[in-house]
Amino acid sequence: KTVARDRRSVSLWDDMVPTRDAELGMIRFHYNELPEEATTQAVEIATNALKSFRNGHLDYFQDVAKVVKENLEEKYSGSWHVVCGTSFGSHVTHESRNILFCSLGATNLLIFKHG
Repeated sequence: KTVARDRRSVSLWDDMVPTRDAELGMIRFHYNELPEEATTQAVEIATNALKSFRNGHLDYFQDVAKVVKENLEEKYSGSWHVVCGTSFGSHVTHESRNILFCSLGATNLLIFKHG
C-alpha cells in the first residue's frame, strides 16, 4: 500500500523488508514515515538499548524508551516520544513524516515526534 501525501508516496506495511539482528531477532517495520537517515539512527539506538536491557544494564522497557528518546532529542530537534513493550495499543498525534512503528524480535517500539 502507499499513501499519497504532498505529491510524494509514503510506504506502508508490506513494502518494508524485514531485516535481522543476530541477538534480537527479526526487525520488522510495521509503519514508517521517518526519513531514511532518521530511521537508521532510531533502529540503531533502539537495538543498542534493547541489547543493554537483555544484558541487565537497563531494568525496564521504560528505561529503553528513555534512552531512545534522549538520543533522538540530542540528534534531532523537537520533542520525541517513545513507547516500548511487548503488548500495547495506541492512538497518537504526530508531526508529519515523523513516526516509526517497528518490532525488534518480540519487542515493539513506537517512536514519534510531537512538539
